[in-house]
Amino acid sequence: MKIKLALWIRLACGLWLLGYLAAASALAQNADEIVQKMRDAYGVLNSYSDSAVIVREYGATDRHTFDTFFSRSPRHFLLDFHKQGGDRYVVWGDPDAFHTWWKTTMQTTDYPNPNNTAAITLSGPPTQDAIAKIPTLLYSKANLGGDFANFADSKLDGNEDIGGHACYRIAGKASDMYSATGKEVNIRKVVLWIDKQSFLLRQVREEWPPLGGTSTRVTTTYEPQANPPIEPAKFKFAPETK
Repeated sequence: MKIKLALWIRLACGLWLLGYLAAASALAQNADEIVQKMRDAYGVLNSYSDSAVIVREYGATDRHTFDTFFSRSPRHFLLDFHKQGGDRYVVWGDPDAFHTWWKTTMQTTDYPNPNNTAAITLSGPPTQDAIAKIPTLLYSKANLGGDFANFADSKLDGNEDIGGHACYRIAGKASDMYSATGKEVNIRKVVLWIDKQSFLLRQVREEWPPLGGTSTRVTTTYEPQANPPIEPAKFKFAPETK
């Protein structure tokens, strides 16, 4: 009897483990599918706009804001970032070039076609990486890298409302990678809140391991609009000069 009982216990445990692994695999597959639908949703938009808030918690708390406007054809783009304390950084594009302006330096930099991608890839630090999220999804064919280029280990972590909108909550990790060596750096936990109707991002949360006893958490919350009418004036920017 003891032998039979032990066999039944082993069999039950084995069946439970198989069921658990199958469920975990299904959740991972669902998460990957949802993330791909998110990527696809941005890639086919004709126009896009958002207003967003970045909250950085690192012992202290900083709060920054920015707005994004995008038109695929004719090509126009503008990201207007306002840093807590008064600094400002603007990236804008037209059919001929992209441009950046930084209030700290009062300097405008032009990036004419076809070498225009650096306007986005070099603007991460002064925009608190706002430029490395949605814009890289909108210009998905340009191979811009960005914060979601190495998003891995995704799993469906539940459902949650953000700003009254039902969202999938997808947990995973992100990192930057050296192309020459494949070495991963800047590894952090990431949670995505993806709108169930539009598949646009409503919120992104990144968490880094403690450094010197203090961890860092950055939460970006969006109010996105898919294919809105955008007045041409929204894409106009006149840089300040010294």
